[in-house]
Amino acid sequence: MNTMTNNLEGKPWFKQPWLWFVLSVPITSVILSSIMVTVAVVGKDSLVSDNYYKDGMGINQTIQQDQFADQLNLRPIINIDNSTITLDLKTEHLKTENLRSDHLDNERFSNALKQPFLTLKLLHPTVSDKDIILKLLPTPSGLYIAELPITLEGRRYLDLYAYDKSWRIREEVIFPIKQFELNLNN
Repeated sequence: MNTMTNNLEGKPWFKQPWLWFVLSVPITSVILSSIMVTVAVVGKDSLVSDNYYKDGMGINQTIQQDQFADQLNLRPIINIDNSTITLDLKTEHLKTENLRSDHLDNERFSNALKQPFLTLKLLHPTVSDKDIILKLLPTPSGLYIAELPITLEGRRYLDLYAYDKSWRIREEVIFPIKQFELNLNN
């Protein structure tokens, strides 16, 4: 027993095993806290809105856009072929109970279907850097077409807006998928 004590006393302080055992906890906590501070400062939280009040007030407008798309009974069919996305904007038939005989209201409905272009937002549920916004341009055949910059995989929210933002269709889609129809639940 006496030789073991003499053996430990003869070593320099940095070769003592109990010293490193005791110091390992504070050293580890300093290293981990430095990593956490770095991640918190460098990484941005894209899920948090800076202006939540404005977002909350905008809900009424998006509800009106959704209701107007339902009144138009829009059933767009989207085809994805390689890097090309094609949209066929079809209306089954206008819901006559929602139409008034008012000339302005009928004009509003007819103008809502004549759009110089459509905006398609392909929104990733959690990472805003993976969001894609496409401008779908009309073709002579009545279709709308755009080029996809990347191949889509996984779950996305699709927001289809009219040029004048009078209507919106929002769906959740899981890619890869070649063809699908929007607004089936109205």
